[in-house]
Amino acid sequence: MAEPMKFFSLNKQLDWEQGTAANLLVEDQGLSITRKPRYGVYRTVTLDEMDGIAAIADMAVSFGGRLYLLDEHANLWIYDVESRHKEALFRTGHELFTSQAMLAAGADMLFIADAAGERTLASVSASNGQLLWSAREWNGLTLYPLAIAADGKQHVYTVVPLEIMVGVNGNLEVPEEGKIAVLQWKAGEVTQVFEHDVLRLDAAVQLGRLAGRYFIAADPDGGVAVLDAERKSVACFQADGTLRTLFSVSSSGRCSGLSIDTNHHLFVGESGIGAAGAEDRYILQFGEKGMFHTRVLGFRGRVDKLLHDTQGHMIVLNREAGMIRMLELQERTGLWSESGMPEGVYLSPELDTTESETAWHKIWLDADLPEETQIRISYFTSEEKFGWINGQYIDYSAYLGSPHIPLREKLQATEAIWSEPIVNPKDALLMNAKGRYLWFKIHLIGSEKNTPLIRKLRVYFPRTSLISYLPPLYQEDENSFLERFLSLFGTFFDDMEETIDKVSTYFDPDAVSGDYLKWLGGWLAVSKEDVWEESKLRQLIKQAPELYKLRGTRAGLQRMLHLYTGVDPLVVEYFQIQQMQESSGLWQLFTQLYGDNPYTFCVMLPPETIRTDQQRLMIERIIDDQKPAYTEGRLIELQPWMYADMHTYLGINTYLSEPTLLMLDERSSMPYNTILIDVDMDKRMDQHTRLGLDSELE
Repeated sequence: MAEPMKFFSLNKQLDWEQGTAANLLVEDQGLSITRKPRYGVYRTVTLDEMDGIAAIADMAVSFGGRLYLLDEHANLWIYDVESRHKEALFRTGHELFTSQAMLAAGADMLFIADAAGERTLASVSASNGQLLWSAREWNGLTLYPLAIAADGKQHVYTVVPLEIMVGVNGNLEVPEEGKIAVLQWKAGEVTQVFEHDVLRLDAAVQLGRLAGRYFIAADPDGGVAVLDAERKSVACFQADGTLRTLFSVSSSGRCSGLSIDTNHHLFVGESGIGAAGAEDRYILQFGEKGMFHTRVLGFRGRVDKLLHDTQGHMIVLNREAGMIRMLELQERTGLWSESGMPEGVYLSPELDTTESETAWHKIWLDADLPEETQIRISYFTSEEKFGWINGQYIDYSAYLGSPHIPLREKLQATEAIWSEPIVNPKDALLMNAKGRYLWFKIHLIGSEKNTPLIRKLRVYFPRTSLISYLPPLYQEDENSFLERFLSLFGTFFDDMEETIDKVSTYFDPDAVSGDYLKWLGGWLAVSKEDVWEESKLRQLIKQAPELYKLRGTRAGLQRMLHLYTGVDPLVVEYFQIQQMQESSGLWQLFTQLYGDNPYTFCVMLPPETIRTDQQRLMIERIIDDQKPAYTEGRLIELQPWMYADMHTYLGINTYLSEPTLLMLDERSSMPYNTILIDVDMDKRMDQHTRLGLDSELE
């Protein structure tokens, strides 16, 4: 073979950080597209699944995640999504509200607003439907609720017109400049009024035409937000009733649905068909101050009502399709702000060989490529660090690495100098790459859920090939098919030689881990099923020669158990207790504790070293393996308390201390044997009852 090639390697976080990355995560693990939590559908509930429930008119969600569903026949159901269990809270004929009612749920209450019902606003128990309170008017004004929402503090909020008059055609209407306000209710009383000129109507509107125009959501901090679907505007109020933010919603269709999550983000849905048709309907996410963040790409479709539960799930009602979709935050591939797609770009610093006219050979990539992902690598070479870009003579590295130049501008300006991309390379030749310096561009393309991961990248130089061993006739064309074909075998030989060069590292316990370390342990008869921590297994392998010399001895057993448990075991052999057993009257106790077999010894360990059955089995295996062949070893787990006829060893699991006084203050103390009791409270079943002391059972 020719002399070994040199290479540049990028395999650590510090290496990757020398370049410029956009929407990429740079870690010791490698280079990948950023991951961010985004909403995605995890459950869809259809009418077919909810057998017996008619078309859904409205819904609410309890703090426990159960759904309250009002169908077109005015039946009110409680539905558990996980168990698919449904239960009727109110059935047709109750005459308490109509199918035009609106629902909101609190901690343990359900609120119902119905302008056409007997009770305009009512609160009922969520467990049994018992009426808690109701209201039909406020300050002499008949209530006409347009939207309803609840929070976790037993408050319910209703959007109502404060000015109602009879129009020229005899219908009720809100006049021009008529006030629309939000009333905060608790226990049937209004506790706060949210109103502002931004909620006034521009023109007189019949009451019936205001239905479906307003949507309301309660903020976790006590504020409230109101969506005016006609104006496409959202007004956010603070808990004290002052207007905090007013912003417009840019939507090509009709706005519908409003919700606030625990991070104070606002979500606005769309129910109308936009310019691009039905598939152009999204849920729009806004910040606390009304700044547009993003579209919820995990969901497309019609939104008639939008809710958040206490677990952070978003729940979407589509009446038209008879469908409820539940969304949750899932780890998704981050979107590049320049393109809005799950992709990222990396521009390397210069790779300098310090030799002119270097013929670069190939790149080798260690990467994970899930389905629907892609890695594209382009490169360019130069004899100088400087060159012309857009009519300017610049330093290539300084230009590519400048944080003040947008990446898209860099890519457009340098588009002509990059090579054709190599797609998903594992091992690829660098064609027509000659020059002292080399730069490369990596374009990572992910899917919604997956991202490619580059663990290691190597760039080899100078150019070598097995074709040099063939007659000159075959070497005339530098970029021939034969050379590219032989490069595959060259790569195979290079990898094989590198593996052979590094084979010694596989036998070094300090250099390997995981399965390789267990494989080394197998040489010492340590089974893969044995419960050895990696650090302890390394020490076992390194100390194996010395431990093998001590095998079958007391010292060898103690060292092995200390290595595994981290504590020194107490080993008691028969000769240590033989004299006491033969000369004292406690032979029965000694026999119970240690046995009477002279070829049996006891190994005692504290309980914290034997926490699982696997650890116990492993310790017993070590004892059995390290003991002399003609003996028997017993494992005894010491208990951390004194018991007169059990194993009790001073300084090991038992301690004696001087009795001390309890100091009450600088002048008073209490002896250690004092018992505190309540006088005349003995023998009472609800107070002091001490069997054998002050109470007896007959």
